[in-house]
Amino acid sequence: MLPAAQLPPVRLTEPMLYAVIRGSALLTAGSSEMRLVAGAGVWVPAGEVVEVRPAIGAVLIPVPARGEGLSGTTIVHIPSATVPALLSAFANALGHLDSAPSAPLTVRGTGQGPLTAPPMPRSDALGVLADALLASPATDLASAVCRAVPGWSLRTVQRRFRDETGWTIAAWRRRHRLRSGAELITAGRDLEWIAHHIGYASLAGFIRAFAEAAGVTPGQWRAGVATEGNLTAEIVVPDTEVGANRTWTRVNGSHVAVWAAIGPAELVIANRSISLSEGDAVIIPAGSRNELRIPPGSVLMPLGYRSALRGSIGAPLEPARIGGLGTLEMLEAVLATYTRVGVVGIDPDRGFSAALAGSRRAPVTPDDGKLAALANLFVRAPELRTCDAAARLGTSERELYRLVHARTGEPLAAWLRMLRMTRARNQLGDGETPTEVSRELGYAHLPAFSRAFRAVHGAGPSVLSVPNLKPTREAWGREQRVPASTL
Repeated sequence: MLPAAQLPPVRLTEPMLYAVIRGSALLTAGSSEMRLVAGAGVWVPAGEVVEVRPAIGAVLIPVPARGEGLSGTTIVHIPSATVPALLSAFANALGHLDSAPSAPLTVRGTGQGPLTAPPMPRSDALGVLADALLASPATDLASAVCRAVPGWSLRTVQRRFRDETGWTIAAWRRRHRLRSGAELITAGRDLEWIAHHIGYASLAGFIRAFAEAAGVTPGQWRAGVATEGNLTAEIVVPDTEVGANRTWTRVNGSHVAVWAAIGPAELVIANRSISLSEGDAVIIPAGSRNELRIPPGSVLMPLGYRSALRGSIGAPLEPARIGGLGTLEMLEAVLATYTRVGVVGIDPDRGFSAALAGSRRAPVTPDDGKLAALANLFVRAPELRTCDAAARLGTSERELYRLVHARTGEPLAAWLRMLRMTRARNQLGDGETPTEVSRELGYAHLPAFSRAFRAVHGAGPSVLSVPNLKPTREAWGREQRVPASTL
């Protein structure tokens, strides 16, 4: 697999949160460009065109997130205590859990943005005054009142202005001046010129007022730096920890490495159980029926995958101890494998190689290679008959029956149905319809496909309501979970 590459601009079809937990990243949403540093993120609503450019060494977690009290692209505070919730949301978005999809992460506004425009007055008379003050930021208030609302006392104007806007005239003018200044800063104008243009007597006075209102200096604003002082939203972390979960039972066409990132987990494979402590990783060989059980509070993540065509892997005996989140090395591998925006310059094979090197496995037998090759073949060509598959592999159909039963304890028909329905559920998660999946898997009629799906997953493809993960994967730059062509 090639190293992760930058994601070209993409129009979001669901709201996303991009959270930087190490280093920095440039993010463009619409016409706004922001430089995010560790501890900051940005929530972007659906419909925006986004481009993400992480710096070398940066770690950025992209997750679907609904907004609460947000009206547009918003800077978000990302304290370290929220990282487990981010990882849990990311793991859920990968689509391997058997439970009903959990509610997306919530990002809640903490108040007005640092330079949000205050409202205009409701009345026509004060609207004329407001327009005059905006047109000439340095004009004297008493003179503007005389021209705009002749006959009104200054005290009356100030009282009614506050009643209609909730702002004093002085605070209202100052906010609009600073908003105008921010636009001129972004346009590259000289700071001293800006200060005098918007009515400040000195550059020092402008810098002081701008920093108080925006939480950053004019220089930081020009650089697009997001700091704790100008963050206007926060992640809502549930009061209760994530409950127990499990992956849906499957048979993969490629070798898959999994990692207990937070807390323990349990792998059930070929009627054996392997306990994973936090920081452990194990490789599930292609063709092996498997299920992972995840206790409350734990987060289990796939580290990566490797084609069965690259060689056989023996049955797992003991996991590799590769460590938890301390150094972020394994998280980098996960992000490099499943996104194109989380990291840059990281080999996606890093995590799989670490799990392979550190784990203990049974010696590889000829049957291991045959089972992996058979699983790979049926994933790439699920419509094949068993006789045709035997011919392609240079063996007999009887040998395939013997092989599958000897290695899995299951009849070939049941094993093959599980393999095909594993692919079917993945394709439904890629946004395909049951009819499209049924046709691609070689079923002549949709009811036959639905019966097979129900036998494996406990409910039909329409009843199970497999979440469409395509919008998330598009935002990550990965249109499919694992393209069949790469297996």
